[in-house]
Amino acid sequence: MRIGIDLDDTICRTTEMVHKKLEEYSKEKNLEILDIMNDEVLKQKFFDKYMEDIYKNAEVKRNVGKVLKRLRSKGNELYIITARSDDFAKMKKKVYDITKDWLDKNDIVVDGIIVSAYGDEKGLICRKNKIDLMIDDDPYNYKKVASKGIKCLLFDDRGKYDMRKDYVTTWLEIEKYIERNR
Repeated sequence: MRIGIDLDDTICRTTEMVHKKLEEYSKEKNLEILDIMNDEVLKQKFFDKYMEDIYKNAEVKRNVGKVLKRLRSKGNELYIITARSDDFAKMKKKVYDITKDWLDKNDIVVDGIIVSAYGDEKGLICRKNKIDLMIDDDPYNYKKVASKGIKCLLFDDRGKYDMRKDYVTTWLEIEKYIERNR
């Protein structure tokens, strides 16, 4: 099976890192977090300053490494398909290289990395790469990928959504789902 996997908030805790860095930045600038996030200039300055660090240091979610190793050992192909883009923030390194380094540092082996994939583009990329199953935390991406005829699981380990179909909350659930649907 060819499995596409989103990265941020699916494999790693990116949002938590963003909030942590926002708290630092707001104290440094003597501003409220909402003031930063509601002002496009301030928000862009924040992301330009911290996004590379956030991508490099986001924490791996529980059981990801073990589950992905077991899935690969059973002949599944794993592809990171992420919305991360070089256009989002100014960074010293390319987002592909940052992502590859992070995966290597966290001992996560995949068959490919595809960046700049969001919404319709993510669905088209999944179809082009013959992805059998996509795992994503974003309901918008879930709908766009599913609309292209590709099976998709919505990953939500933070209780953000109230869905019952194609909904998983842990990486062990994902592994069980894949085993049942081989």
